[in-house]
Order: sequence, then C-alpha cells, then structure tokens
Amino acid sequence: INTKCQTHGSMNKAFFKEEQRFSNIWLYVFVTIAFTFAIAPTVLSLYSQVVADNSYGDKPTSTQGLLILLFVLLTMYAITLLLFNKMKLVTQITNNGLEYKYPPFILKFRTILKQDIERYKIRRYQPGGIGYSLGKAGRAYNVKGNIGLQMYLKDGKIILFGTQRGDAMLRAMNKLMKEDRRG
Repeated sequence: INTKCQTHGSMNKAFFKEEQRFSNIWLYVFVTIAFTFAIAPTVLSLYSQVVADNSYGDKPTSTQGLLILLFVLLTMYAITLLLFNKMKLVTQITNNGLEYKYPPFILKFRTILKQDIERYKIRRYQPGGIGYSLGKAGRAYNVKGNIGLQMYLKDGKIILFGTQRGDAMLRAMNKLMKEDRRG
C-alpha cells in the first residue's frame, strides 16, 4: 500500500472518524479459558510436588522449572489481555484520503491518498479473525462485525477496513472523492 504518514494539523478537513475497540466480553472469556487449560496442569504439578510432596509423572519437572513455566504462562496471559485492552482501529476520512492507525501495532496515522484510490465499496465480509490479516483478497483491518470498506488501489492492492458505521463511511468516501483538492 502506498501510504504516507501525515502530520495532522488544522489543514485537514475531517468527513468521518471512527474508533473501534475490542469490547466483546466473549473474547476475554475465550482467552481466559484457553490460558486456564494451559496454567491448570502447571499449578496442579506444583501443588503435587511442593504441598503434597508427591512428584508428578515418571520424569517430573523440577519445582524451579514449574515456577518458571507458571511465570511465563501468567505473563503471556497478562500481555494478551493488555494487548486486547489497548488495541483499537481508528479510521478517519479527511480531504487527504483515508487515514488509519491500529495501536499498539501501528502507532502513527498512515494515509491512503485520494489519488491512489481507484474504486471502493461498502460490503459484507466473512470475518477471518480479528485484527490484521493478509490473504488472497488483500489486507484487512477489523475489530468486530462483518461490514467493511473495500478499497481497490491504483497499484492493484486491495484493502478492507471494518466499520460499524458503513453508511456514514460511504458518504464520507463519496464526499472525499468528489471534493476538489484545493477546497
């Protein structure tokens, strides 16, 4: 994608802005259940070795090894929850083009310039997960739902931005593409 980081000053006229966060409680429940299945055997092994003084298995892992594993798993769990809490997709349409960022992975706005856009449409899509994905159909940034702005760029690349406000995003894109660059 031919993107350029822009400085955001008062010269950009905003037609649309949307910020989407991972607010689905089931996502957090799923992550918690998945890590519970990983952490529980480690905790049981530790309990068996330290409290019950009964080694677990034919070749038990040392208590130190189990503590390190537990620390690593709990750290990974905490980082995963923190990432989902901090991740958000921010899209805005200004007189420059479509600008987006996806903290904590894309911290500064990237811009798809108006002159680089061949065509676009709002469409339903089958979510192939959440976040960022790269597939045969191009790149996709999504947080939730199944509505997105599909952009076809003049260099042949395809990119999709998930949105909860498809009609408003389409109106803003239409306004952008019709606006005189000097205005």
